[in-house]
Amino acid sequence: PSRVTITFRRVMLVTAKVFDETLDKLKAHPAWTVDVETNGLDWFGKNQICGIGVGLDTGETFYFPFRHFPSLESQNLFPPQLFQLIQVMNKCTTLIGYNIKFDLHFLEKEGLSIKGKELIDVIVLVRLTEPADVREFSLTTTIKRLYGDEAAEYDISTKKILRKNKWHKDFSQAPPTILGPYCEKDVEYTWRICQDRLPQIEKTKQTRVFELEKELTHVLFDMEKRGLSVDNVYAKQAAEKLSKRQEQIKERIFSLVGHEFLLTSPVQVGTALKGLGISSVVQTTKGNESWGEEALAQINHPVAGYIRQYRTLGKLRSTYLEPYFDIDTIHTTFCNWGTLTGRLSSRDPNLQNLPRTHFRLSDKALSSQERETVKGRISAAVSAKGGTFNQDLSDEVIDTWGFIGDESFNEEEESQVSIRRLFVARPGYTLVGFDYSQMEVRVFLDYFRNAEIDVLLKKENVDFHGEAATLAFNVQKDDPEYKYYRQMAKAITFGTIYGIGARKLGIQLGVPMGQATEYKKKYFKGLKGSKEFFEKVVRVVSSRGWIKNRYGRVYVVPKDLAYKGVNYLIQGTSADLMSERMIEVAKYLADKESNILVQVHDEIICEVRNEELNQVTPQIQALLQENSLGIPLEVDVEICSPSWATKKPFSLTEVTVPDTLNDYIDWD
Repeated sequence: PSRVTITFRRVMLVTAKVFDETLDKLKAHPAWTVDVETNGLDWFGKNQICGIGVGLDTGETFYFPFRHFPSLESQNLFPPQLFQLIQVMNKCTTLIGYNIKFDLHFLEKEGLSIKGKELIDVIVLVRLTEPADVREFSLTTTIKRLYGDEAAEYDISTKKILRKNKWHKDFSQAPPTILGPYCEKDVEYTWRICQDRLPQIEKTKQTRVFELEKELTHVLFDMEKRGLSVDNVYAKQAAEKLSKRQEQIKERIFSLVGHEFLLTSPVQVGTALKGLGISSVVQTTKGNESWGEEALAQINHPVAGYIRQYRTLGKLRSTYLEPYFDIDTIHTTFCNWGTLTGRLSSRDPNLQNLPRTHFRLSDKALSSQERETVKGRISAAVSAKGGTFNQDLSDEVIDTWGFIGDESFNEEEESQVSIRRLFVARPGYTLVGFDYSQMEVRVFLDYFRNAEIDVLLKKENVDFHGEAATLAFNVQKDDPEYKYYRQMAKAITFGTIYGIGARKLGIQLGVPMGQATEYKKKYFKGLKGSKEFFEKVVRVVSSRGWIKNRYGRVYVVPKDLAYKGVNYLIQGTSADLMSERMIEVAKYLADKESNILVQVHDEIICEVRNEELNQVTPQIQALLQENSLGIPLEVDVEICSPSWATKKPFSLTEVTVPDTLNDYIDWD
């Protein structure tokens, strides 16, 4: 689109009388800014477009009303004219929008094809050109931030009218004379922000990463459209199991306390626990005793553990199971603007938050090793809330946490429930998981690559945390303390990447802060180049206020947060590398029946057509391991059968003919 200063003039409404004339004008322009108004947010369901806003680089904006409320029918254009508009839109080469995938899903239902089009998502432009401390990216918030409160007044005033008339949940009930100007202002500011930010992309030399994001928008659109197949029968069965277990736990709690009370009420929980002589070690912001997760985790009494278990099971049921009772496919929204680093996030539902572990619905006395694992979980949970876990818990109390299992879900075990078990392959397909092995560690090492690190990166099936322990602490695998130092090296590696201080590191290692500092010094000394890399990042941020990752993504970082720079570089480079490879996989699959379904951090899940399994699976693995940065990467491949919850190693050397697939897939 041309980058010129223009004065916008708003066309209130496109009527049938001027429709043909307007369409002829649009045909002459290859780039359109678009915004749709709808009668709901569910683009995959029954919700539809009620109007389409279009803007041109001439400063003209148009609103095409199509499905406003029946009483407003005389102001609507006719269905054949919607078809005509979409056909002209199909011929334009560039579409610009704010969170554009939302608009495109609705437009595709009307016949739009985005194949071959340049898609400019302005919200991505904003993310790439805003400082690290900006957190709000809605169009209204962005307009206020860039152009002042008065510029966004149209949004506030229109929303008031919509709420007052109870039109806010179904915009089709609002007259085009109200919704049209509102839509056109959205179009205008989307275009203006785009024109303001494109030069900044060039100025900051982020052209490469922005081109990557434009291609990624196509890939994510297809992933959202395909969706994940849901086993809603399992959802109902699992929810019933959780309810029964909750009832058992409730009776156990009431027996220990001696009377019934409302388990979801912090006040009543506090009263019940005080009746047992229990005080909370955590306070609320107002100075009262807190009875939330952080507090319950540090109370050395089984009743606290059972209350936490009861609440967790209820949240699992209401959040992850009940919403899927009556649907067979979910369509998440992937946000390539949702995080500062560039990592994808997802929402409605958030697939990043799906529990990886299964849950036990029966009592289990944990082994000593399992109890140590639980202590680590408690410490992490408390630390995440900003607290410090320093309470001695009895084995009986720790065992109340035993309901949280690991990733080894057993389909045949009736007392186990897994949320990932909900997601299954469609008939004729197989879910295949591709998981990068220690991706962020590899990217971290590549940033200060030297001869010693180069040898390490090129080793096959290398355990980087073990190798780091050997280099930093001079321990070998046969040393009795090897496991301890390996865990320490792992904590320091990720602590460095995530920018945690000595205090938090000490909590994770279970040692005083001073000792954690000494361990970190030894680690930096043993892993040559790591200290220099860390110090250089902090120095650069402190001196100039920004850094750039390997793909050119810029992070404008407040100087007092300079220590976070390493995290931005490692996570950001890993995220952009993943995006680059997903684009290549999508290109490869373009003429296949197989599809990318999900990306969660360093893992992608594909739905592979059974007839293509032998050909497609190794090729996807190879494409993911390649990268333009030349970083040696390894990708583990697993068959997810009968669901995402159950993974079985997939041997690419053994699987050569369809008959041998019976070893990996339960065809029934």
